[in-house]
Amino acid sequence: MRAAPALEDRVADVAVLDAAGCEAVRGKIESLRPFWTRRHPSAPFYTLGASNYFDIAHNPQLPYYRMAAELNPLLMEHFGELLRGVARSLAEHVHMPVGFTDRLAHPGFHIFEADASFRDIRGLTHREWFEARDNPEFVASPIHCDTPHYVVDWGAQAPRVSMSRPVSFTLAIAMPASGAGMYVWDLRMPETAHLDDAQLHEALGKRRRILRRYRLGAMAVHDGMSYHQVAPMEDPKPGEMRITLQGHGVPVDGVMRLFW
Repeated sequence: MRAAPALEDRVADVAVLDAAGCEAVRGKIESLRPFWTRRHPSAPFYTLGASNYFDIAHNPQLPYYRMAAELNPLLMEHFGELLRGVARSLAEHVHMPVGFTDRLAHPGFHIFEADASFRDIRGLTHREWFEARDNPEFVASPIHCDTPHYVVDWGAQAPRVSMSRPVSFTLAIAMPASGAGMYVWDLRMPETAHLDDAQLHEALGKRRRILRRYRLGAMAVHDGMSYHQVAPMEDPKPGEMRITLQGHGVPVDGVMRLFW
């Protein structure tokens, strides 16, 4: 197995939008508030689009595929130019064609409105977060690796999906003045397959962690296999927002297919 790059080099910046473009996208997102889905019972955290980790992994009714069918046309109508720009920029980065699939949700948006609760985002394992995600007393975010390509139903394409070549990206559309980013640990998913939650926390505590700050209008692109977590809002001010376009991809028949 090829060694992972140095921790600082595991996330690449890929430019997509300028500041005016980001502001235009933010305006469209705010105009579509009726289509936002609230994802926390008390904190102002929303998504625009179906999300595999909320709408498959954490909801036994599996609304993901219904929501994808309903929201994909909306996303393409209002953000088609943005999504096509993401595909073009990512294609240059991964050196292969990039496209979408209507079977799965298109990349969608995380929306955090400024709130003091986002200053202290608790770091939990995936299992711990499953149990605590609906607790109104605090905000938590899983320290995780990205495995949605194993969760979604690829249908007849499944045998042709290159599961070992995933990509994940976060495109910063709006950020507080104090910035935004994610924590990344020098710990990879294959190293932890045998660990329980307590052992995983112990392993994380022994490994180096960096804060990878986002750049407005640029995608933070990585393979998702290093443990990472959304960073807290350091100093949220009224009216500020943290909006990011989120997506994953894996090659299917030589085309990187993006989804969320």
